[in-house]
Amino acid sequence: MTALEPVGRTVPRNVSTRFRAPTHVHNVIERERLLDRLRADGATRLVVIHAPAGYGKTTLAVQRLRELEAGGALIAWLGLHDDDNAPHWFLSHLLGAVRRVLPGADEPLRDLAELIEQNAEDTQRYVLATLLELIGAVAAPVVLTFDDWHLIDDAAVHHALVHLLDFAPPNLSVVLTSRRRPRLPLSRLRVRGQLVEIDADALRFDLAEAREFLVELNGLTLDGDDVARLSAGTDGWVAALQLVSLSLRDCADPEALIRGFSGRHHSVGEYLTENVLDALPPEILDALLATSVCDRLCGELAGELTGRSDGQAVLEELEIRNLFLRPLDDEREWFRYHHLFADHLRRRLRRDHPDRVAALHLRASDWFARAGLAPEAVSHALAAGEVGRATDLVEQHAMSFVEHSRMVSLLGLMNRLPPTAADDRPRLLMAVAWANCLLQRTTAAQATLDLLRSALPHGDAAMEIEADVVQACIDIYNDRTDRAEDLVRRSLDRPWEHRPWVVAVGANIQTFCDFHATRHGRARERQRWARPFHDRTTGSFAAVYGRCFAGIAALSQLDVDAAEEHLTDAVELARRSAGQRSHAARLAAALLGELHYMRGRIDDAERLLEECGELGAESGVVEFMAAGYALRARVRARRGAVAEAAELLAEGAQVAERLGLVRLRAAIGAERIVQLLDAGKVRDARRVAQELPEGSCRHGGIAEAIDRLRTSSLAAVLSAECDHDGAVALLENLVGSDAARGCVRSATVLSVQLAGVQERAALRMAAERTLAGVLDRVVAERVPQIVRDGGPAVRAVLERLVVRAAAGNWPVGAAPLPEQLEALLGERAATASTASVDLTGRELEILRMIDVGRTNQQVARSLSVTVNTVKWYLKNIYGKLGAGNRTEAVSVARRHGLLA
Repeated sequence: MTALEPVGRTVPRNVSTRFRAPTHVHNVIERERLLDRLRADGATRLVVIHAPAGYGKTTLAVQRLRELEAGGALIAWLGLHDDDNAPHWFLSHLLGAVRRVLPGADEPLRDLAELIEQNAEDTQRYVLATLLELIGAVAAPVVLTFDDWHLIDDAAVHHALVHLLDFAPPNLSVVLTSRRRPRLPLSRLRVRGQLVEIDADALRFDLAEAREFLVELNGLTLDGDDVARLSAGTDGWVAALQLVSLSLRDCADPEALIRGFSGRHHSVGEYLTENVLDALPPEILDALLATSVCDRLCGELAGELTGRSDGQAVLEELEIRNLFLRPLDDEREWFRYHHLFADHLRRRLRRDHPDRVAALHLRASDWFARAGLAPEAVSHALAAGEVGRATDLVEQHAMSFVEHSRMVSLLGLMNRLPPTAADDRPRLLMAVAWANCLLQRTTAAQATLDLLRSALPHGDAAMEIEADVVQACIDIYNDRTDRAEDLVRRSLDRPWEHRPWVVAVGANIQTFCDFHATRHGRARERQRWARPFHDRTTGSFAAVYGRCFAGIAALSQLDVDAAEEHLTDAVELARRSAGQRSHAARLAAALLGELHYMRGRIDDAERLLEECGELGAESGVVEFMAAGYALRARVRARRGAVAEAAELLAEGAQVAERLGLVRLRAAIGAERIVQLLDAGKVRDARRVAQELPEGSCRHGGIAEAIDRLRTSSLAAVLSAECDHDGAVALLENLVGSDAARGCVRSATVLSVQLAGVQERAALRMAAERTLAGVLDRVVAERVPQIVRDGGPAVRAVLERLVVRAAAGNWPVGAAPLPEQLEALLGERAATASTASVDLTGRELEILRMIDVGRTNQQVARSLSVTVNTVKWYLKNIYGKLGAGNRTEAVSVARRHGLLA
């Protein structure tokens, strides 16, 4: 059973009431004076309606939105709650609101929602940019409406709205209601003519509106002086006038009531509300007080709170009496009170029946818990002062959140509890440790795990074993294998005694240790053994990792077909179960992109690697990050974006330094050396090589991998400095060592590098023998890019081998077919003029869109920028390519191979 699955009862269909504007409002007038102002300003970027409570902000917004909807606009409504102060909840609810109205975007928006669940902090900008792109692709105007923005004080949420406003496509506008003037760049928008601001002075009823409301709409018999006195006494405050209408309806002496009140705003509200409530039948008053504890109500919940079986009839009676109860959906299943009225009811409940408050909140908590709505169940338990019950609820659903990759939701619920609420709850601490670990919040994960160990009951072996697996998981994210195998051993020795999740993760960690200890066959066998446990976990996270690790093990042996099967399966599983842009899908896509690159499918590789990088490649074990930074930088450099490739490597180096990942630092440094040598910057390459780390700071295979990167990079620099003998000696040792240990892929790559060094040393026969010795496997596994990355020297050797194969004069073993060798040559590498073209990724993307016929406006919409920004990029492109217009720029880019 999932954390959101209703238990025992059926939740009304429209549980997402925050996504529905009020659909039926009694006793309101059309605010023509204000609507005329909004109509005159047309399609404004932002409409802000701000005033204290009870001024009709929401009513005015709804009236305007209905006009826009009648004109074909798509209206996305988000009624904000306190929980929207967390970026995770705000973005999730924003996507939920847009999903209700945006045609054809359900699947990508659902993918974005899944992505937020896995780490909102790292993905906010990407989610917003993608959302704006989806909105911009719609022909109709789209209006995002945020009701009660005053509830938001989180800086990150404010920043998200500013981003929406700054990069909004032409068809998007925002309507915002708030009790206070929002802290947004309103002056900037006003200068641009993109803001309409309506405040309390504008919202106050003038005398004519007050008369229309009291006399014509509510049918009260009042003369002009009475209306003027009430209008002046309430200062045009709409809520007070509404309360006046209720008080006067059955009043025996209306003149005395009109003369008897004074004051403004809340004091008027208190006075008039007392008059309304005191005139009600006791059972109606009791129902009002009992149901006031909830922000939203349905019939079954109202029955639970009032102890009556006719809860829906109770709500309908309250609505008929115009007691400030509004339906939230067309089906009239969910309702809420006007916030002023609800606030007063709650104060009166606490004053008159303080002993009932906690009991009512507990009833509400029970109902929401049975309905599977954990956040509201927790909130009401806390409101009842029942911290233990709230903690019970979180604990009940905690591991379900983890296994369904909803780690951020779990940590969000934990933030509502007191800091020490879970200190004596090992199972809850375990789930929190898992959540932090899988989000790669290493410090928090370790702190929680340490606390967990101190809270474990003596002799609870199962919990101790699971804690060991969490520790091992933290270790491998930190690229440590020195104790991981010992930590997971007990979970694998008696797997039937543990939850499938624990065994599946333990098997993945053991696989990671196996292939880094060059036990490649054992690593692959471990994943075959673990498949039943992966299949029995409730989420796909562990299963995706398992398939990725099986793919890495297969690639280590250069069994590329098997690796492709594993990695394709991983990508499809992740996308199917967690979403196209999920954390798991990005990890798998990075490795599949690397495989495509090896097979020469550069376009496919670039697409997958860029998908990974769009959300930041700072995730997973080092293998994933190395592909996301180093390999992606190599592809960009090959496309001509040399400066952007360097920026990407610098970013990767910063991540490696911050996370303390020495192997990632070595991989980034090695790729940087390759690119420096390609540019002829030998002295800079030597400096970087001297700064590469040594493997002594790590254990076993991790240390060997670091040293291999350092040694092969040093050999490349020595060769560039014409110390070919030194380079050959280093590489021959590496090749021999890797071949002896069965590291086929590494031995093959190093052999290609060795052949290039031998060619530059004029050792042509040796170069031909070295390269010929690995070409049969390169051809058989269809990985031509391993050879092509050898550069011009290796290409020269290969061209001679093509001739020798045709002549039947192959130097080592059986020769591949000449046509197979020619296929390895591929297209000739880019010319020097191509290499000098330095376009950024954004500039290349603009060129590609222009190449398929998109206009400047369409490009701007796709990239969520202004048309002027696109023109600015084009100006840069023309300067770099020496072109004068769009058509010529595309032509020049094609000649340079940038759009191949």
